[in-house]
Amino acid sequence: MSVTSQVTNKVHEAQDAISKASANAAARAAAIAEDVNARVDETMDKAGAALTTVSEQSRQAAEKAKSAGEDAKTTVEDVVRQQPIAALLLAVAGGFLVGAMWKGRS
Repeated sequence: MSVTSQVTNKVHEAQDAISKASANAAARAAAIAEDVNARVDETMDKAGAALTTVSEQSRQAAEKAKSAGEDAKTTVEDVVRQQPIAALLLAVAGGFLVGAMWKGRS
């Protein structure tokens, strides 16, 4: 076998090795990309579910706060109607306390 044919064989072997390595790298890159895409999709699904849960909990908290405010308003209105003089005296006392605290800050 001549030197030229030996060199040619070695070049072909090297080209085959490079082709196989390139194919293996491409297959691994594709598998990694698939895994990354699956994890991104899973993370997005979890984030969407968490956002939905937080949104629902916020809506429920707002409804409870609104209901509590309406209940407090109704209670105050009832007390003022039933005992207007006591409510007036309480308002005056509250005003006096706020004024005293305001004056104390100056």
